[in-house]
Amino acid sequence: MNLNWKSVLLALALLAAGSVPAAAGNLYNQPWDGGSNLFASQNDTSGYGIFATVYDNFTFSTAKSITGVDWTGGYFNPASQGLITQFTVAFYADAAGVPGGVLASDTILGTAGETFLGNVNGFPIYSYNVSVTPFAAAAGTQYWLSVLPTLGFPPQWGWATGTGGDGNGYQVFFGAPGPTGVDFAFGLSGGSGVPEPVSFSLAGIGLGLVGLAAWKRRKQTV
Repeated sequence: MNLNWKSVLLALALLAAGSVPAAAGNLYNQPWDGGSNLFASQNDTSGYGIFATVYDNFTFSTAKSITGVDWTGGYFNPASQGLITQFTVAFYADAAGVPGGVLASDTILGTAGETFLGNVNGFPIYSYNVSVTPFAAAAGTQYWLSVLPTLGFPPQWGWATGTGGDGNGYQVFFGAPGPTGVDFAFGLSGGSGVPEPVSFSLAGIGLGLVGLAAWKRRKQTV
């Protein structure tokens, strides 16, 4: 039996294409409530360092791979735009209802696509959006998200409040931790946490062809 290697390469190409998870899309969303409530979260380059960090929780019913994060925030004290040099976006484990150990962290240089949304009660509000290293979130597991800009004070930057969550946000301010009693505005995008079912059938075809080729070579040697 003569093995057509062009067919083998074509099958392997199909295998690679079929192994890609489902196309990226919206996985979770807590939209901005349209108000001017901002909770400080900031790495201050003027001397205070990381004096405030805000966290919010989320849970998926099925396993997901998070590849993008978006959020809403703004400036206060004074209410004028500051110069953000980078954002740190991090995921944390849950520790009895509060943020636990860090599981993954990305530092993104620049302003994270800072886009002006408007002035609300005199405070400038902006949207942000970044791609992150894929984070595998297990089904039925609570995680926590934090977004931390690096910029000099003044002004202060704050994460804007949102809707659709469980009201279980959290903040650490100058070392004092505590629940916020409000949700924050953010969204998560990505795909399913496992390959599509077709991937497994293609994998079987690909491995079968490779195995057949190896058997053929061994038979000819003998």
